[in-house]
Amino acid sequence: MTETVVHVTTLDQWKSVLDVWFAQGYEWLSYKGYREDYFRNGSRQLRLNPINKITYSGSNLYSEDDCIEYADFMAQQEKTMANETYYVTREQLDLINTIYEKLYSLDELVNCHTEAKNPFDDFSIPKGNALLRYLGGDTSVEFKVKEQLYRLWRIDDDGDRVYMKFTKHGTPDWTMDEDNAFTAPREEIEKHKTPAWEIEEVD
Repeated sequence: MTETVVHVTTLDQWKSVLDVWFAQGYEWLSYKGYREDYFRNGSRQLRLNPINKITYSGSNLYSEDDCIEYADFMAQQEKTMANETYYVTREQLDLINTIYEKLYSLDELVNCHTEAKNPFDDFSIPKGNALLRYLGGDTSVEFKVKEQLYRLWRIDDDGDRVYMKFTKHGTPDWTMDEDNAFTAPREEIEKHKTPAWEIEEVD
């Protein structure tokens, strides 16, 4: 994957770019949410780096030639994604398809909430009504399975389980927090594996 840097000028544009990337299954390198504080502190450049993680340029270091303007980025998205595509787990996609095939799909959806574990608890969709629109027959909405991601782990000298991560400068490091670990498709993970590290699937 090549690097993408998007230049934005407003907070709404900042959130719209993140909505696109979140819906495609990408996440921040070390954070969660929209991180409006980065924008308020002056950042106007959002970056999807070659290891499939979202970062930002606090000092707006990328030149005009290295950035894509917000309007051009969104136009590209419209071309490559004629539909609204949302990435979900295999379990969620199977459930969506099962519900969709029922005569009274909305009743089926409501009944899912009576289960001990609601399978939609972690259902992250920027526009909350996308699932309802899909079940109602809106053909502009589609769901796809997220690509399986992996991470690297090892046992350190103290007997603790640690995970490989990358700093914001791209330097390899380690963390005890699995949520901050470097995650990527298996092909990319294999490039970073050494005998010290084991590969595992990300839930």
